[in-house]
Amino acid sequence: MTQTRSVNKIDADLIVPPKVTLTDRAMQQLMLMIENDFTLAGKYFRLLISGKGCEGFTYSVGFTDRKDDDMLVKVTNEQDLEVLVDPFAAFYLGETVIDYVLDIENNNEGFTVTNLDQKKYFGKFWRKREDLVPPMVNQ
Repeated sequence: MTQTRSVNKIDADLIVPPKVTLTDRAMQQLMLMIENDFTLAGKYFRLLISGKGCEGFTYSVGFTDRKDDDMLVKVTNEQDLEVLVDPFAAFYLGETVIDYVLDIENNNEGFTVTNLDQKKYFGKFWRKREDLVPPMVNQ
């Protein structure tokens, strides 16, 4: 007998796209990478939630291919730039700023992501507030 497992799927049609802003430093670094790395041709700049702890979510960025349920979100301060987010990340990102840090003295370099709504997601928020849980597709 074959068992089928139900897969929960977020209803992307009910999600308000996040507001994503890139600082000038982040934009310059992103353009530098795209212009000088031929392996990025045809790839999308993705913003994602990579983990969750007591202090809220952790975030990552990188270049990937587009998946069927991904959303393209226009960067608020750039006319022609879009970032890719999955529906889960889109629900929680709210208003988000991507910066680029280059601090050679402290061996710190890379993109940083700041979700201005981060405090809402401290601790085990989903157990207390249903409005902080993504809408699911009825199956």
